[in-house]
Amino acid sequence: MAEWIDLLDPGPDELRAALGIEVHELAFEQLLEPTRLDDEPRPRLEGHEHYVFGVFLVPIAIREEDRVYYQEIDLIATRERLVTVRKTPEDGKPFDITAAMESSERDDDKRGGVMVYRLVDQIAEYFLDLVDALDEEIDELEDGVEDWPAAQVRQRISTLRHDLLHVRRTVAPTRDAIRRVVDVDKRGPSSVSTF
Repeated sequence: MAEWIDLLDPGPDELRAALGIEVHELAFEQLLEPTRLDDEPRPRLEGHEHYVFGVFLVPIAIREEDRVYYQEIDLIATRERLVTVRKTPEDGKPFDITAAMESSERDDDKRGGVMVYRLVDQIAEYFLDLVDALDEEIDELEDGVEDWPAAQVRQRISTLRHDLLHVRRTVAPTRDAIRRVVDVDKRGPSSVSTF
């Protein structure tokens, strides 16, 4: 049975204590590094000898401002423990993983991999919410295309295109990382399958 430890903007000592294992120095640095809006990390899930290191981005759509930003959540997963590291973005609140943690608490299966699944499932919901928000934006654009000035229409199309490209840039590596784990699980144990 694994335990789930969630940290918000931890310091080095707090992180080391929560991890309980040695991790690669680059992974440790990534876990401590704050999220920067101008240099977002690429989502990934990497298998190491005794743990899995992950970086996920969660899309947050702000309808009032017609923009999307991403919140970062990193993790280290072993058979005994899932440590999530949430990072407070420069202009927002940290990602709330309460739903995933509560779902995991109710689940009879307390393996680290199942806990990671619960987290990824919650992140996927945010991507679906983003798709719904973009669909609403397109509907609004269609309604206003004949009445709005051409400059406003062009700006909205440009913003939507930018948001869609950003989503694709985030979703593709997330999908690839999850697919690798699923492929490993189907083939049997390996260094990635530490759950």
